[in-house]
Amino acid sequence: MDDTGPDGRARHALRAGTLHLRVERGDPAALFRVAERINPKRAFLFVSTVLGRHIPALPRDHRAALTDLAARVSPRLGPGPVLVMGFAETAVGIGAGVFDALRARHPAREMGYLTTTRFGVPGHPVWFEMREEHSHAADHTVLVPHPGVVRDGADATLVLVDDETTTGSTFAALAGALAAQGLRFGRVVAATLTDWSAGEAARRLRVAFPGAAVEAVSLLEGTWRWEPDAGAAPVAPPPPLPARCPVWHPAADRPFAAPRLGLSTEAPREDGATLLARLYDAGLAPPAPGARVLVIGAGEHVWQPFLVAEALADRGTETKLIATTRSPVMQGATIARKLTFADHYGLGIAMYLHNVDPRDWDRLWLFTETGIAGIGPDLRRALPRAEIVDGDGAVHHLA
Repeated sequence: MDDTGPDGRARHALRAGTLHLRVERGDPAALFRVAERINPKRAFLFVSTVLGRHIPALPRDHRAALTDLAARVSPRLGPGPVLVMGFAETAVGIGAGVFDALRARHPAREMGYLTTTRFGVPGHPVWFEMREEHSHAADHTVLVPHPGVVRDGADATLVLVDDETTTGSTFAALAGALAAQGLRFGRVVAATLTDWSAGEAARRLRVAFPGAAVEAVSLLEGTWRWEPDAGAAPVAPPPPLPARCPVWHPAADRPFAAPRLGLSTEAPREDGATLLARLYDAGLAPPAPGARVLVIGAGEHVWQPFLVAEALADRGTETKLIATTRSPVMQGATIARKLTFADHYGLGIAMYLHNVDPRDWDRLWLFTETGIAGIGPDLRRALPRAEIVDGDGAVHHLA
């Protein structure tokens, strides 16, 4: 990241142009770096250092960010039920984490968590769909959730969680879709790790829910300006990759899976120690003393891998968390290493694993709902020693 001056201003020179930032509040060095997207819709990307999506993150740093964000949301909740929502794929885990932290703070409160997804569950109805226009994968689906997940009303609070916001458009799209379903909330809170919208996120949410008290909270707040380079060659999105595995469809309920049908306080809280013990019982050997373990989630499946990584770190094992992603990013100072491979799902799209050198780790634990069938030859060659945990919690070994 380019140096930030004493006035909070920073200038990031990228191939397609220059990103000008001004930080009003928060520590940029602790929260993000800037990289360049391979995306003609938007050339820059805020790469979180605590999210565990493009840069391996320490579980304690990830948890601290979730706890801090939830602490900022908590005093803004109304007296009634709470619905927390996150966005696929990047904010599935942090949305679940904010929900988890809020339920711990308010154990008597009715709360639910629901995420958008890019996968339908065969035989399960779709509730509604929305689009994130600037994204590399614009279409989002929201499935009909489990009972007890969604409660609304004049005393209810809607909490929308994302890793960052620049214009508020993604929040507005989801809020508008919820309003179109007839849902109403007395309070709405937009919660992000970094907020660059200069108040626009909250303003656009007020349009969707005109009678609600709307606020935005974040760990960092600032403004941005993009200055394109008129002479820069256009950047085309990455081409499709031939499918290397069978087409995969998620099941409605599996013990290790993304929470596509929602979580609620009616169900017990998921516990990393219990998940880790279950994996040991399934044949995953505990790490040797001094071993370094990288826990890798896949796409939308990141919440339970984080809980496992956290439990492992709590036992003194050197552990970090990362995830595979659809997000196409150029290599450079922020993305030093980049593995491109055919997706886990048989869709014929490119996926990526960033900033991972297998030689840095003694154990690689890869969590994928698809199981061993979703690990194509490119990924097998790149991670030859990986131990795979599938959606049923079964353990497979590549080597």
